[in-house]
Amino acid sequence: MTINSTNGSDKEEISAASRDDEKNKKRGADKRALFERYEKQLKNLDSELVTSDDEIALQEAFRYAKEVMGPEELVEWFISLAEPFYRSATWQVLLPMYEELLDTAERELGPEDPGTAAVLNGLAGIYRYMGKHEESLKLFSRALSIREKTSGQEQTETGDTLSELGILYYVMDRQEEALLYYNRALEIQEKFLSPENTGAVRTLNRMAFSYKGMERPEKAEELFTRALGLLEKLAEKEPDNKKVLAYTAGTLNNLGVLFSEMGKLEEAEDRYGQALKLQEKVYGKEHPQIAQTLNNLALLYFQTTRYEKALILYTRSLEIMENLGKTEHTGFATTLNNLAGVYVQKGRHEKALELYTRALEIRERVLGPDNPEVAKTLNNLGELHRILGQHKNALPLYTRALKIYENTLGPTHPDVGTTLNNLAGLHESMGEYETAIDLYEKALDIIEKEYGPDHPYFKITRNNLLGLYEKMERSWRK
Repeated sequence: MTINSTNGSDKEEISAASRDDEKNKKRGADKRALFERYEKQLKNLDSELVTSDDEIALQEAFRYAKEVMGPEELVEWFISLAEPFYRSATWQVLLPMYEELLDTAERELGPEDPGTAAVLNGLAGIYRYMGKHEESLKLFSRALSIREKTSGQEQTETGDTLSELGILYYVMDRQEEALLYYNRALEIQEKFLSPENTGAVRTLNRMAFSYKGMERPEKAEELFTRALGLLEKLAEKEPDNKKVLAYTAGTLNNLGVLFSEMGKLEEAEDRYGQALKLQEKVYGKEHPQIAQTLNNLALLYFQTTRYEKALILYTRSLEIMENLGKTEHTGFATTLNNLAGVYVQKGRHEKALELYTRALEIRERVLGPDNPEVAKTLNNLGELHRILGQHKNALPLYTRALKIYENTLGPTHPDVGTTLNNLAGLHESMGEYETAIDLYEKALDIIEKEYGPDHPYFKITRNNLLGLYEKMERSWRK
């Protein structure tokens, strides 16, 4: 009886264990199905078209990926899938996932594992964007150390981290160190150049932007041209490779911006035209990248007083972004702002007022009320009200813009100087000459220290001040 009783109990226990096993299998299958559902939504995602739904899908996919993947597979999967979000600057969404992933990698793979280095590299980039430069430097340095030990000093991963360190040192205003790391990166990356591995092209573009920021445009032009040369070699191997075409279009667009700033307007227009043709081949007729190049070309037309052409391109750019649902976006606000400037030049002030107001509302929602980009639109609105003789409307706009710039950029920033000039012009229009003189002088002091006495901004402000003195002298003679 005891034996029978025991056997019966054993059978019951086996049956219960079997049911638990089936439940676990079902739960595992359900989690796998949910993971695959969210992952499917994220396949071939364009960084320019990331939506809030995509952000939720990434968070849910990550949640289930932790259940169905091992740590090594999880790291590789997440870094690959997170790339569009990384490039679209969706930092607040990525940050907690990267921090959790780093904890997992260090615990499960080890602190010196290549997977841990990959996570460190990604998290360091996020910290860099957020302005946490010292934290970023520690993580990049640690990632570089791991990669040099495990992959070797002459591997693509090592080159990639060196390039990322170059950006970090540049934003930290440590230019010589930035260039040192860029050059070290290039030595490695050029050895592995292929349509799938365009790290050297990316680093050349980054170096060019660094030289552009250092006001060495000729060196920047040399580097952009060198990047185009590498891309041309890749295109000879694979003429229709979309990644190569996209990088070529992006580099042409960058070169167009540089030429425009250098005053080489015909060359700039040519590069923008080439970029647009390639972008339409890669993306079709409607894509944020195309909208951006249209904006750049429209600005060129605006600067050369071809206002009708600028109007057409800005309008087309807005239509593209509206059709893609990208209206709550800083780029959309910038286009509205620029198009408003065209309408000001054409004397269509009511339309300009409508567009400036809309741009301001978007920038305040997206960036917050105290962002320098908000101040730019406030300045433009203030100038429009001044043109219309609506001085009481203009004054609080200029004053608020000035306060934003002083609080965010510092009291001696050039944007503070240009806003003081605008505010001085308003007080001059209101007949408040002594206040205007004081503001013009403050503006001159700031602009001269930043740009020197030969800069156009200095000359404009000085001429404004001299013109006011002449006006006052004429009134005294009467």
